[in-house]
Amino acid sequence: MKDIKAYFLGGGSEVGKLGLVLEIDDTRLLLDYGISPTSPPSYPMPAPPVDIALLTHAHLDHSGMFPYLVREQDAPIWTTDLTREISKILYVDSLKVARAEGYAYPYDKNDIKEAYYRVIPINPFETRPIGDFELKAYPAGHIPGSLMFEVRNSSRSILFSGDINTINTRLLHGTKPVKCDILFLEGTYSGRDHPERKSLEREFIDTIEDIVSKGGVAIVPVFAVSRSQEIAMVLSRSGFNVWMDGMGERISKIFLKHPRYLRSEKELKKALSRVKFVRNPQQRKHALKGEVILTTSGMLDGGPVLWYIEKLRKDPKSAILLTGYQVEGTNGRQLLDKGSISFYGVSQKVDCQVYYFDFSAHAGHTQLVEFAKGCSPEKIVLFHSDDRKPLAEDLKDFAEVIIPENGKVFTL
Repeated sequence: MKDIKAYFLGGGSEVGKLGLVLEIDDTRLLLDYGISPTSPPSYPMPAPPVDIALLTHAHLDHSGMFPYLVREQDAPIWTTDLTREISKILYVDSLKVARAEGYAYPYDKNDIKEAYYRVIPINPFETRPIGDFELKAYPAGHIPGSLMFEVRNSSRSILFSGDINTINTRLLHGTKPVKCDILFLEGTYSGRDHPERKSLEREFIDTIEDIVSKGGVAIVPVFAVSRSQEIAMVLSRSGFNVWMDGMGERISKIFLKHPRYLRSEKELKKALSRVKFVRNPQQRKHALKGEVILTTSGMLDGGPVLWYIEKLRKDPKSAILLTGYQVEGTNGRQLLDKGSISFYGVSQKVDCQVYYFDFSAHAGHTQLVEFAKGCSPEKIVLFHSDDRKPLAEDLKDFAEVIIPENGKVFTL
């Protein structure tokens, strides 16, 4: 490889709307192309014509602009077969949300179909030639079907992490370092570490036991993809009366059709067999009489969760147990910061208890440093972070650290 040119269309200096353009010799690659998770979303810069588009995983902050991309150009998309299935569902759902909330969206159902058919599935550990170099995919440990991408020839190698998790969770095996010369590393949790997972799970179950013993209901907002399945597995042996509402059931069925991406198909099946699923409005009323309700959306911006909170928000015995990061501008962040939620444009106080549990699908600060050390890179490019400085300080001990700005070309 000669000099490599790179620039971020978004997601360089923030979490959300990620897009990276890599120009290697005569080949131009696009790695991810997403939207922000706010309502309405914000978008990355327009993508130039590219030879191949690589998608690490289905979350909309990485995938959300691919239907727009295929409308504008003919590039093939390389990602896993599972990511293709999940992202299509998320695209359709985001269109529904846009219509319901009355804002324009950059693509339509025909573009979603085209994005689906444009995918050429790639498997974990598969290698493919691209011009004078080759690309290899690795499991990322973030959500089922997620990948890291390595681009290499005999003289140089580049690893793009996408979103990664290095620990084993109930749902997934953690990712492993890959030796490389240049590492593009996500920094979502720069400066922040996560609690030990088993202790977190025990605290989570103990909190629910306390709520239920006092006659309350535990509302657990979850992301349909990965978080709802993991929390169901955490609760599997607890004996609670657990209900699941929203897209979690549909996503779970798709995961079970692709068992090679799971740590244990058997354990997921067992956990789901102990959950009751809400499939109609009458069952939603039954769920209110249960003990635990797992429901989308994870950041409280739409979905059945708002119905349950509206019913229980004045009950101090009941509680909302948030299980993931709450982005600025979301209902979940408003609940944490102000104790209120916007119900269809009207802000209302929530009197039930609120808890936050850090069930993150991202590596924490220390885990990112250890992962980077294991990769032994000469250069590290930090992206996907609201504050890259704390992580950059620790990475400088063993590599040159680059902190790019969106839209500015840099040479590697």
